[in-house]
Amino acid sequence: MKRSVVAAVAVGALATVGWIGVQEAPYVRLSRATELFGTIVREIHEQYIQEIQPEELVDEAIEHMLAKLDPYTEFYREEQTPDLDFLLRGRYIGVGIRLGTVDSVLTVIGVSDGSSAHRSGVRIGDVVLKIDSVSTATLGPEDARTYLRGPAGTTVELWLRRGDDTLRVSLQREELIVRNVTYAALLDGGIGVVRLERFSRRAPEEFRLAIDSLRQVQPLRGLVIDLRDNPGGLLDAAVSIAEMFLKAGDTIVVTKNRNGTSVRAYRARSLPYVDTTLPIVVLVNARSASASEILAGALQDNDRAVIVGDTTLGKGLVQTVVSLPYNAALKLTTARYYTPSGRSIQQIEGFCPNCWIHRGLDSEHVRTYRTLRLRRPIQSGTGIVPDTVLAFVDHDSVTAVVGRSVIWSFASAYTSRMAVPPTTLDAERLMAAFLRHLEQSRPEPSGVLSRAQALAHQVQREGWGSKAVQQADRLVQTLKQERIRGALESSKQLARVLEQEIRSRFCSDLQLTALQEQNDAAINMAVSLLRTASYQRYFLTDHGAER
Repeated sequence: MKRSVVAAVAVGALATVGWIGVQEAPYVRLSRATELFGTIVREIHEQYIQEIQPEELVDEAIEHMLAKLDPYTEFYREEQTPDLDFLLRGRYIGVGIRLGTVDSVLTVIGVSDGSSAHRSGVRIGDVVLKIDSVSTATLGPEDARTYLRGPAGTTVELWLRRGDDTLRVSLQREELIVRNVTYAALLDGGIGVVRLERFSRRAPEEFRLAIDSLRQVQPLRGLVIDLRDNPGGLLDAAVSIAEMFLKAGDTIVVTKNRNGTSVRAYRARSLPYVDTTLPIVVLVNARSASASEILAGALQDNDRAVIVGDTTLGKGLVQTVVSLPYNAALKLTTARYYTPSGRSIQQIEGFCPNCWIHRGLDSEHVRTYRTLRLRRPIQSGTGIVPDTVLAFVDHDSVTAVVGRSVIWSFASAYTSRMAVPPTTLDAERLMAAFLRHLEQSRPEPSGVLSRAQALAHQVQREGWGSKAVQQADRLVQTLKQERIRGALESSKQLARVLEQEIRSRFCSDLQLTALQEQNDAAINMAVSLLRTASYQRYFLTDHGAER
């Protein structure tokens, strides 16, 4: 009997040792891998034929390593952590301009309200020539930002080109707060419109204050939440806003780690902030992502809102910020999230096919789920699919006719001599001026006309026969004529686009948002939907509810 007990104990001890060995194996492999990596870096630093700084080696290695994981895992060096702080808190030290590349030159594309740039009269469309003594000829927007950064209270000088004039402005760096809610208005009939552009920590408070400001005027009869172009932000912020519209206990989102061993369900914890019968329309597009999709998905799955617009980006992955030595940080994908019905809205088809995360996505399939109350069919694996797709002529389709850069350059040239925005604009005179500009302007670099011109040059340069040269030239002329014809055919819509672009040159970010929202076809459609019986039909008939 004692011998059996001893044998059993021995077997158990051996099993325990084996279990410990299995568990330790991944850490042993990790230790070997990091030791090998460190040795390689050291050998390159000490013996490579050309001197290379170890920081450069490690940064390059980290960048390529993370690129294999997924598009959202990112490493932030010490000098980049202000960017992360901006994402989390919506604060940054700067002069209040957003830069982009227009026609291959560094250009101001946004001016923050109340910033030094705003106070100094910097405008959208101004071309940045120099930052202090540094020429911007070879700088992209990200490179230029490094020269604009600096401690609060210091100054930076910009040389700008506006039309034919060169301007020199001295701007002060200061802490700026970027708003989450950039527009709130009450329309006839008690329909409220709130535009939410990001989800930083202050987003729930700003959203609540926006609702309060509308209700102080008159009771709300309907609400449009505009999430278009909202890239997301903090999960907790999206949860806090969603629970304003849901009943206590309603599920908002569920997160799961890689093994499914850590599952957390976020539910509404308090009474709703607005009446749960208030009709709601949520506007989304292909650039609505992450926290935007959490909010839209929670309201759709709980049959609390009609989703209008285009299918969203499809980012169903959660990132956690990890603090690293030397004031660096890592934004690491640590979980997937699922809407209340249990669906993953992570885009599967075509998503980062060479990334390692794609191995895990192979097990997820596009399938149909049902909303929780009315049992309407909804899809997984492809972003938030709206309940109704917009059908109207929008600005993008109009600008595609003539090219976005042509409209941009026309507005900049048209307003370059204006000190204040025009009170009125005659549509016919505006179109006549634009058509003259269109005939003289260069086409979009990536457009069909530009490619046809390149082909004509290549045909001539390579010595093709005269017939081929004539045909290539005829194609270019035909496309130019078609561009003019397209502008004339859509002249009414194009004149409205031009007027808005011209007025935008005198706008700060918030003023520009207000200008765009007041003339927005999607908002007009959403408001019409809320004012008619169609709103209920989307729930009860148009979207396949089980009855």
